[in-house]
Amino acid sequence: MAHTPSRFSGAAGGVSLYPVSWPRTATVVVLVLLTGASVDGQSVTFRNPRDLLVGGPAAFIQLLQAARPGPASTDDMARALRALPPQGEITKLGAAAQQKLDAVRQLLTATQRDWYEIKVIDLPQAAVALYARTVVLISEPAVALVNAAELQALTAHEIGHEYLWTEWVGAHQRADQERLKKLELVCDAIAAVTLRQLGLDSSTLIDGVEKIDRFNRQRFGPARNEENYPTLAERRAFAGEITQWLSTRQAKVALGFTELPVRR
Repeated sequence: MAHTPSRFSGAAGGVSLYPVSWPRTATVVVLVLLTGASVDGQSVTFRNPRDLLVGGPAAFIQLLQAARPGPASTDDMARALRALPPQGEITKLGAAAQQKLDAVRQLLTATQRDWYEIKVIDLPQAAVALYARTVVLISEPAVALVNAAELQALTAHEIGHEYLWTEWVGAHQRADQERLKKLELVCDAIAAVTLRQLGLDSSTLIDGVEKIDRFNRQRFGPARNEENYPTLAERRAFAGEITQWLSTRQAKVALGFTELPVRR
């Protein structure tokens, strides 16, 4: 299908969503838009993403519980929605697409984030984005490309950005490429824990990332800011470490899973 330039422009923070200036790398999936939305809660900070593996799953889960930001205020939500352009949202969806969005809504409800809005936008790239800590933006190609479980996992990654919002904005403004890469990996870890807490398969995140990476690269080539993000190989390797970390008995206890006795 041929695409005209997206009408979803004028995003908060001066970020344009026209395809010619779409700022997100083709090797990762989500665009976190700069906004002035307030954030409360403690800070989830690791100098190196692998540092979180040292403390054990229970400590990390406790940190996420303590550091969880509160919902965006009514004023922040209204301001964010007003800032979105009046055109560019796709509201007529087929049954298959609607089922995928329903799965995303189920994830948000299960993580007590019912206040998030979900919008499908007219954009040729496949992408999932968190806007102003209030709106999950999903491009039309992304809805078609990934399955419901993968779309849930990509949204779980976006939830991770809640915890790192202020630090991510600062690193972006400083053009600190190394820090941005590490923050993306921390969000992958938060997504994995979120999914496992819900009894879902955390490997679907990397599956979704790879599908969208392949789609965008084949059609648009490498992105201009590719250096801001970990490579697929780096994400895949870290995902393997997280999976192993979450497979320990300590992790299962922390996540509320109990092991059945061995039958002899």
